[in-house]
Order: sequence, then C-alpha cells, then structure tokens
Amino acid sequence: MNNKKAKQIRKQVKPVLVTWLKGLLSDEEAAKVNLSNVLNYMPTQTHYISERTMYLSAYHPKWVSNKIKKLLRAFPNLKINSIDLGLVQWLLKNGST
Repeated sequence: MNNKKAKQIRKQVKPVLVTWLKGLLSDEEAAKVNLSNVLNYMPTQTHYISERTMYLSAYHPKWVSNKIKKLLRAFPNLKINSIDLGLVQWLLKNGST
C-alpha cells in the first residue's frame, strides 16, 4: 500500500467513527460530535486482554482502519470515500473479523 492510499484510509476513519458514535448517543449529545472532536469521545483504553492474549478494542481508529483495508482487499474496485459504517458492519456480519 502506498502512502497516498494509507492517508485516504486514515481520513475515512473519522467519518465512520462519527456515524457509529452518533448511533450510540442521544440526539442532544450526538449533535455535539463532529469530525474534529470525535477522538475526544473515544475511550482511552485501546486494548483488552482475553485468555492471556491482547486484542485491539472494537471501533478504535486503528481497528476501523484495519476493517477498511480488509474491505479494499475483498473489493479492489471499491472507492475509499464510499466506505461507511454500513460496509464495516457488513464485513463483521459476514464472518470476517
């Protein structure tokens, strides 16, 4: 992967996180969340341990980035800007972790 594509993926992570977070919050709290402050609402704990193995927490920015990369490997003609929360959740539902 080249630097240009990696930068586009990192830029697409925040809109996916904003959509996800707004779905969890009430309407008045969701109105406060935007692209510039979405990382302030994310938990500080980035990993969890289960049975002596450390895992990356779900919906962490790096986790979303990894899911976008998996989508791009599965569908090479997919535009990075068209990836949204629905596609990430579709990937989870279809058994790809």
